[in-house]
Amino acid sequence: MVGRARIIGDHIGGDQIISSAYLIGNIRLEELTAHAFESCRPDLGPTLKAGDIIVAGENFGCGSSREYGILLLKSAGISCVIARSFARNGYRACINHGLLPVECTVSVDELEEISVDVEQGIVRTKNGRTAFSRYPEQILKIIREGGFINYYKKYRKIDF
Repeated sequence: MVGRARIIGDHIGGDQIISSAYLIGNIRLEELTAHAFESCRPDLGPTLKAGDIIVAGENFGCGSSREYGILLLKSAGISCVIARSFARNGYRACINHGLLPVECTVSVDELEEISVDVEQGIVRTKNGRTAFSRYPEQILKIIREGGFINYYKKYRKIDF
């Protein structure tokens, strides 16, 4: 996958992705994209485009286990999150919803075009290549199907 790097900082949890103040009443995630990352990077949400790749620091997905943040990123068309490290909640929520979590450290500029080769376990930037741990085939199947529920609906089994 190829996308534009959108850079955020460390310790980004669900409330930093989308404030819980927006999660009341009948919400449509597509309408909330403009408010993404409002508390830590207010300029980012309104400029997100489908295919963008979030590049984060340490402990991405920390905080509560509420998954609206990950659902919002998926609905905005974010293709991948690259982070130095993931909180367990955030890592698993990404996989469950079919959003590729890549744990590695990359040096990129805002809006730089980068590519992620899931099969080879490599992120390519203008500064070179960075390897990341490859996924077991079962996890790749879940991500390819768009998340665990889609995977289960298609295969009607859990084979791992």
